[in-house]
Amino acid sequence: MSGQDPILSINNIEVKYHEVILVLKGVSIEVPRGGIVALLGANGAGKSTTLKAVSGLLKHEDGGVTDGSIEFMGKRIDRLGADKIAKMGVVQVIEGRRVFEHLTVEQNLKVGAHLRRDGKSVKEGLEMVYHYFPRLREKRTEISGFVSGGEQQMTVVGRALMTNPKLILLDEPSMGLAPLLIHEIFNIVTRLNQEENISILLVEQNAKLALSVAPYAYVMENGRIVMADTADTLRENPDIKDFYLGLTDVGGRKSFRDVKHYKRRKRWLA
Repeated sequence: MSGQDPILSINNIEVKYHEVILVLKGVSIEVPRGGIVALLGANGAGKSTTLKAVSGLLKHEDGGVTDGSIEFMGKRIDRLGADKIAKMGVVQVIEGRRVFEHLTVEQNLKVGAHLRRDGKSVKEGLEMVYHYFPRLREKRTEISGFVSGGEQQMTVVGRALMTNPKLILLDEPSMGLAPLLIHEIFNIVTRLNQEENISILLVEQNAKLALSVAPYAYVMENGRIVMADTADTLRENPDIKDFYLGLTDVGGRKSFRDVKHYKRRKRWLA
């Protein structure tokens, strides 16, 4: 990704919980301005921890960046609190569709408006969200705890959009959703990137889906980056096909037993 101006630079960071549990080891990631980058890996690889290191949410879980640095738009942020990082334009959409269940859909969206610094009114922000998520306009007066999972996911992404973000950290947006809803949400995310110039760092277990929207991706394993390349190259890599895309060399679906006993053919990164 050389030659592209990064909006986010994660530089060889180490992350520990409770000052003793080492979770991330020498992780380096760049997100170009106006770009989408995917972070792939199995459960427990450290993907969500990486996002929380950027957003500052680690501090709420007794975690912290103990080595290396994180820079956003050229400014170091790993020593800042989550509130200051958010005000700079970094917003994380946490996995699990975390809506305020007792509030209406529109009230949930308005929660994100308190971080706006662009001079636009809440009404203008809502109109932009409803432009990208017309289904939310229809559901705006309904209690968010009773709308569908897909509509809840749209709500949390819309709430993030209300903050007028420069960078969205999107954690497992496809989790638990039907295929049609997944593709609808990812199409909207792609439009937000292209039309609003919002940079996106996407964490996603569905590697095939992630590589269809992100031109560049990193693969994480046991708290380390083990591979980084263009989406086109990763799609053709036999290890990625076998383990993350679940395909054999002849295009057949691998069984869970095959995947469970997967062993890397070679060291990807030193």
